[in-house]
Amino acid sequence: MSFRACIWDLDGTLFYTLPTIHYYCNRSLAHFGLREITVEECQDLCRLSITQFYQRLLELGGCPSEDMNHLAPRIRDFDCASYLADFTYLTKPYDGIRETLTELKQMGVKNAVLTNKPNQIACSLVNLFFSDLIDVCIGQTPESISKPDPRSLDAVLHTLSISRSEAVYVGDTDVDMQTAHNTGVAAAAVAWGYQPLETLLCYKPDFVVHTPHELISLF
Repeated sequence: MSFRACIWDLDGTLFYTLPTIHYYCNRSLAHFGLREITVEECQDLCRLSITQFYQRLLELGGCPSEDMNHLAPRIRDFDCASYLADFTYLTKPYDGIRETLTELKQMGVKNAVLTNKPNQIACSLVNLFFSDLIDVCIGQTPESISKPDPRSLDAVLHTLSISRSEAVYVGDTDVDMQTAHNTGVAAAAVAWGYQPLETLLCYKPDFVVHTPHELISLF
């Protein structure tokens, strides 16, 4: 059976967002009197669920353990509100993404996004840059099921009316590879993202792509 859907991760796959996430994380930490984190520390946060993201952010910022549960929802809400106010700041799509999405759409392939990024921010980015090219965008809320739980990807497949065997999940982290494997969907590891390709190869992805346009051949 041939592939009919290309499902994309967002941070590190569709968009280069690391400077943006780093900026807003440090702005949020400063607001709560905590220390800043490095770009490298921030880079590892991008693979986590919302709950894990803000717990880890507080840990890295030096938050006392007894304040963690109290501050986690507060820093989450502050960070998301700040980010949404100027969500394109320092963010740009990777080279070749729009052209690849366009070609896939012209071929009749359905494009979708599944990300652990907060849903409002993720959908705002997708709607601004790719509203004409992406059929579905599913981000996360504090209550939603996040990657690598297979139910997160199954929700996208259900919305698209696509079977597991008809989809490719494209991502740049170990969590993305785990998500694809846990769901029984083909995994495409990208070489331009936030984790080294060697890390992704440990999960034996079905495909490895070094540029977005290389995905075209899969369809």
